[in-house]
Amino acid sequence: MNEKMKDQLFKKHLIYHYDISNNTYSIPVPVRRWNNTQLAFECPWCFSKYKKNNTPYKNSYNIMHFHGDSGGKDSDGNYGSRIPHCQTQAKEYWGLQNLDYDFKLIGGNMIF
Repeated sequence: MNEKMKDQLFKKHLIYHYDISNNTYSIPVPVRRWNNTQLAFECPWCFSKYKKNNTPYKNSYNIMHFHGDSGGKDSDGNYGSRIPHCQTQAKEYWGLQNLDYDFKLIGGNMIF
């Protein structure tokens, strides 16, 4: 993880955990229930508007990502598979294509 990424997480009051055995980063993010079948969280990497060189505009804001299937929870009560939904511009700007990371969704007293 580069210094630019660490600074962005610090600005958003987020921490990260590094799993050395799997070479992956886990980033706990606060989540809220969007509806009965989805969860929503603010992505620290993705912004609403980008310049042509993939730099976010100063007046842009972080967008929400949604986690869950539109068909509802599965039989075990899970929200579906977890993969990062980050935009192509964000991946290029932050260098996320070279990073193995996952968001740990935390809401109330639950970890999703």
